[in-house]
Formats: sequence, C-alpha cells, structure tokens
Amino acid sequence: MYRAKLQAQLKSLSTVNTTTQCWEWQGQISNSGRGRIMIQDDGMPRTVGADDASYIAFFGEIPPKSLVRQTCGNRLCINPEHLELMKLP
Repeated sequence: MYRAKLQAQLKSLSTVNTTTQCWEWQGQISNSGRGRIMIQDDGMPRTVGADDASYIAFFGEIPPKSLVRQTCGNRLCINPEHLELMKLP
C-alpha cells in the first residue's frame, strides 16, 4: 500500500520528457541539483533523494553499501527504468 502511494506521489511530481523518456522531477531540488522528497521510514519521516525514493517505490529497499544512480545521466530523472544500483566497496 505504501509503495503504491509513493509511486503515485512521485509520478504526480514529475513530467515525462518524450525524447529521453526521463521522468523529470518537479519537486524540491537540493543544492547539488538532485531532487529530494520526504518519505516515511518505519513511521518516521526522513528526507531522501527523489531517485532513491523512486527505487524504493518501484523495487524495494536499497541494500546497505549501495547507491542508486541514473543510467541516463539526468540528475532529475526518477524513471525506474533509468535507475540502477551501484555497489560500494
């Protein structure tokens, strides 16, 4: 239920670039130029990157020592098809 609600929220806060198929984030943007959003984590609100929130909403939790990155290179893209996990050493 929570993931479906988060998916809907993310879709409503993005627009689709018809050329690249990127879902471009239209919500709050951090100083680094990445989208960010507040989500619920075990009932407690926390701020995460919009790309992280999209990964969580569509695929599940992000494993420890992993980062989410956009394969398209667009910092504001939250299209789950453009996201991949990158393992840290």
